[in-house]
Amino acid sequence: MSRATVLVPSLSSPIVPDLNLIFSPDFLLEERDGKALAVRRAAEAPWSVARVGTAEEALRGVAKESARRFGPIPDGALPESAPGDAVGAYAVSFVRPSFVSPFASQREGVFFGERVVPVFGLWKDVDDATWSRAAAQLRIHRHRGLDDFVIEIETRGDERVVVARCPRPETLGDAVAAVVAAVRRSRRWPRRWFGEKPFDWQCALRIPPLDLCAVRVCENLIGKVLADGDGRRIGDARHVVRFRLDGDALPPSPPGPITLGRGDAYERPFVCDGPFLVIVLGEPPRDEVRLAAWIEAPEVLEGETAGPP
Repeated sequence: MSRATVLVPSLSSPIVPDLNLIFSPDFLLEERDGKALAVRRAAEAPWSVARVGTAEEALRGVAKESARRFGPIPDGALPESAPGDAVGAYAVSFVRPSFVSPFASQREGVFFGERVVPVFGLWKDVDDATWSRAAAQLRIHRHRGLDDFVIEIETRGDERVVVARCPRPETLGDAVAAVVAAVRRSRRWPRRWFGEKPFDWQCALRIPPLDLCAVRVCENLIGKVLADGDGRRIGDARHVVRFRLDGDALPPSPPGPITLGRGDAYERPFVCDGPFLVIVLGEPPRDEVRLAAWIEAPEVLEGETAGPP
């Protein structure tokens, strides 16, 4: 079980060096006044499967339904058995934004720390048709330099993907709040006079693809009485989240002469070659945070599962 990715319980979780953090609000129970209460939004999320009930029955139900809707989850993400007649609460979320037009990709994209990692995005040697269609999905909210930018990618659904680099925050919530504020400010400004220029040929976008999976055992709920549950107590509570972001990318092209650079040949490079933030937001003006991920280790292997923090 990889320790490179952790599913954190709240946005107030501190940023930890060399560790990916994922936050998802989709778990179906929360602790309040010493009891376990239902969270309605989890049951309504189309990207999440949740069950609460007799532990073995709930475990089998969520495993079967999540496999039907999302495909198999990594081994070890859910337990093989559940504790006796106690109440079990299980949820599996699979967040994979999809884009109307695919991005280009390269197997050797950027140096991230001391590693060379693949990327998807746009750069000068991408063919005109791919570049034009994919660039139309991009909106720049801020570009202050190589390590400080905010860019949004339009998706097929009602969510939006925001990718940002920013000075290292103390908590995941600090980063999310600052980036969402930048998006809102940019949205209010008349773009003709005050907004950032559109993504053009003097821009480059390079984002490492992500396929992260983490599980959190909700220790704060175990032993708590289930509200409206006839006095029964929670025996097991687990949330599995898989997050995949790959730009629906085309087959990778061979590395070019500036592939591993930081984009010095561009006026406005958007290159994720160091810790970066990805937020999946709902529609404005609420800007509901559906998932947030602080990425320090994009080399996590596809399908690996991180243990509980």
